[in-house]
Amino acid sequence: MSRRSLLHGAGGLVVAGSAGVISSGIAAATVDPKAWDGLRRRLQGALVLSGEPDYGSAKKLFDSRFDGNAPVGVVRVAVPEDVRVAVTFARDHGLPIAARSGGHSFVGASATTGALVVDVRALDGVTVDADRVTVGAGITTFAAQSELSRSGLALPTGTCHSLGLVGLTLGGGLGVDARRYGMTCDRLVAADLVLPNGDPMRASATEAPEVFWMLRGAGGATGIVTSLTYRAIPATSKDVVRLTFPGDRAARVLTGWAQWMPAADRAVYARVDIVAADGIRCEVLIVCPAGAGARTAAELIAAAATTPTAQDERTLSHLDAMRDIGRDKPTPGMTRVAGADVVEHLSPAVADVIVDAITDRSRVGASGLVSIEPIDGAIRDTAPGATAFPWRSHAAAVEWIVRTPDPPAEAHRWIGSANRALGPHSAGGYLNHVQPGDTVDRCFAHNRAQVQIMRRALDPERRLRWGIDV
Repeated sequence: MSRRSLLHGAGGLVVAGSAGVISSGIAAATVDPKAWDGLRRRLQGALVLSGEPDYGSAKKLFDSRFDGNAPVGVVRVAVPEDVRVAVTFARDHGLPIAARSGGHSFVGASATTGALVVDVRALDGVTVDADRVTVGAGITTFAAQSELSRSGLALPTGTCHSLGLVGLTLGGGLGVDARRYGMTCDRLVAADLVLPNGDPMRASATEAPEVFWMLRGAGGATGIVTSLTYRAIPATSKDVVRLTFPGDRAARVLTGWAQWMPAADRAVYARVDIVAADGIRCEVLIVCPAGAGARTAAELIAAAATTPTAQDERTLSHLDAMRDIGRDKPTPGMTRVAGADVVEHLSPAVADVIVDAITDRSRVGASGLVSIEPIDGAIRDTAPGATAFPWRSHAAAVEWIVRTPDPPAEAHRWIGSANRALGPHSAGGYLNHVQPGDTVDRCFAHNRAQVQIMRRALDPERRLRWGIDV
């Protein structure tokens, strides 16, 4: 994919340039009140400006840490055309723009101060045509799963019920079905979006393929999506198994998991969580086909050479399984600080570094979590350069999380220290766990040059806020 094919290829993508570049540090332009009135008249949805009664609730994100963010206004989209109207207005008045769907951005990008927020949550329809599923950009992952289950279908998604499906997809989308069917972005077949210059676009493997490349892993930098079309998967019953191991055996469990996981059946998912809370606790979540839970747990236990202190096994429908594995996820208003590393190999030495980092957190009496998730199976069926998501030949995503930290800066310091400790073994970060200071280099590795080319073509003024500024 060359720069020439991007600008002049079969997709027909030509984006007009601009004399200026807007960075996140430049304040938005002042807009005349009459212009705001004009925007309000053109919308079928609603415009909420700073100082108006609904402003606080309109700009509010999932994480209360960002309640102090001050976007210039929020467009509550009612129909896809409202997105084009809002983005064109922002372009004409020199405003940064931010998209809001689930509102789970770990850096508060979907309520950026000074930006015009385009809230697409009302675009939450679902249409099913055989195994092709089209959803509005405002739907959450669990709402989509609930609706699709009526047709015996599902999508490979993560475990957080309230997460916006569009955000999960555009960053990649690891989850319990990814080893069997690929990530959420791997099931994407087309998307409708509005580019930062206000132009509507349909992107797929044959229409604007360069934009489609971006949508699968770096999609937040392309534009504001209004709908997504996927190739769905069957909704099948599952065994959900939870194992608890002694905290002092966490490194042994993690090493055994790393040796066992790549050879396990692709229908099996297993994640290791090591928790700092009054000491160290090691937990493994296994999700596999119904009837396979006991056998799969026995395989993992043998690989870990450690006897669990507790074991819980349930056989559930696909939807009930999704509900069950998301039961401990955060609730609206909860503060969460997060970051991530990606490791190519998870050797015993790497396991020791991970466990030492969370143990250090526990020793000072603070809480935290490190979650280690597999990147193998069907994820590796797609070449590392075939989509913007770069981590196709790596072993695991290591996700560092602190909930309800006080103050958040201290949690960021710990996560930064964990990043540095793992640094010699870390290939980079996972965009869906973006943290302050993350760069295109860190999140996209060998794909960074193409991501930058696309960003310059699609958004030369850097008007679109997506959590990465460099």
